[in-house]
Amino acid sequence: MSPILRRSLPWLLATLGLLFAAVLLPGKLSVWVDDQGRPVLTNRDGPVEGGVELRPEDLSLRGGEAAGDESVPRSSSAEEDRFRRELIGARDDIRRGELRRGLRELRRLQREHPSRPEPAWLVARVERRRGRLEPALEALDSALFTAAHMPPGWREAAEALRAEIRLELAHARSAPGEDARVAVEESSHFRISYDHGFAGRSYGESVLEMLERARLRLDGQLGAQLGRILDVRLYTRADYLEQYQHRFGFATVGFYDGSIHVVSARHPRDELYALLLHEYAHALFEDALGGHQPFFLNEGIADSEEERARGRERLPRSDWRRLLDASRDGSWIPLRAIVRGFGGLEGKRALLAYLESRAAVEWIEREQPGAIGRWLTRCKAGERWERALEAETGVDVNGLERALLREVRDRFPPDPLAAAPRQLSGAQ
Repeated sequence: MSPILRRSLPWLLATLGLLFAAVLLPGKLSVWVDDQGRPVLTNRDGPVEGGVELRPEDLSLRGGEAAGDESVPRSSSAEEDRFRRELIGARDDIRRGELRRGLRELRRLQREHPSRPEPAWLVARVERRRGRLEPALEALDSALFTAAHMPPGWREAAEALRAEIRLELAHARSAPGEDARVAVEESSHFRISYDHGFAGRSYGESVLEMLERARLRLDGQLGAQLGRILDVRLYTRADYLEQYQHRFGFATVGFYDGSIHVVSARHPRDELYALLLHEYAHALFEDALGGHQPFFLNEGIADSEEERARGRERLPRSDWRRLLDASRDGSWIPLRAIVRGFGGLEGKRALLAYLESRAAVEWIEREQPGAIGRWLTRCKAGERWERALEAETGVDVNGLERALLREVRDRFPPDPLAAAPRQLSGAQ
């Protein structure tokens, strides 16, 4: 989400362009990314999910390949083997960030095999992690009511998950107070709702105007628009925490899960505009690519647009210096390593990942003006993202990294200390 940790954690001394901006106690920081691509900064370890065997206790949508997958025949035409191959293929699409394709396949399998609980179970897990609780509950009900046979442990696990989702729904639907009012206003492109008891019609009109500015700005910058009305939910800080603190376990200021959810002050300000611009960029990215990957470009695009809205058109020299130090001391993070997300990174490493992401987008935009927008257009038309990137920039991810490292080093004079050992060796 918006890079506001510098105000909450002064000891970080830098900006985090996070989807979630968390207020945490000092200590070990790690960043994990959920199945929808929402990064979460926390002082606890992220969720650990197990293997991928077709059982409710370890059917995972994250992690590496499992040995169990190799036991699935890949050329058999038997109905059972075909079902398992297609199920695992849909699950792996979601792992790779191809959420739209994976969910489409899971729902097809659910329709064609209503007696099998596995597709509905996976749909429920994905939808719940996206924050879409009603579709998750519908999928579980389908599994519980139509599955002809459920192996040992399945029904108990499904009932437990169903109970958790029902509690979350009840909590999310509960009114923050007896006098609270939820107002809804709509334009041709956005539907906003807010529960600010102090906010009148002028508040909604101000937010809609900000959203329209964001839409027009990114349409001009990227040549991209959504083909649907985007829901935007605004909260007072207290009401937001009441509804979502239980979900994340720590304080946040907003997230995107198909809709935009953000905290807003009584009087909308430029800070809110920058945050909405960041989230709208994520919406355009997901619309074009069907998921969050490549994550470093997703976050780099959103962060770049937000920073421009704040008047910071380019990375300052101090940030380029940090990138140079990383390239020299061996802490540089390969771009290929942050395609899927920033999972497992600690505080300073997470800062570096976001900084590299923005620098990569800045390099692309300078070398090939308009390439980001054309790349999104290619991806939306169905072209593979890396092939589209190479077509627009002339480089793949590895080539982009090499060019970025050259850019970093060319901005500064050679390191005299790096040459000293060679000089001493020659003198001897």
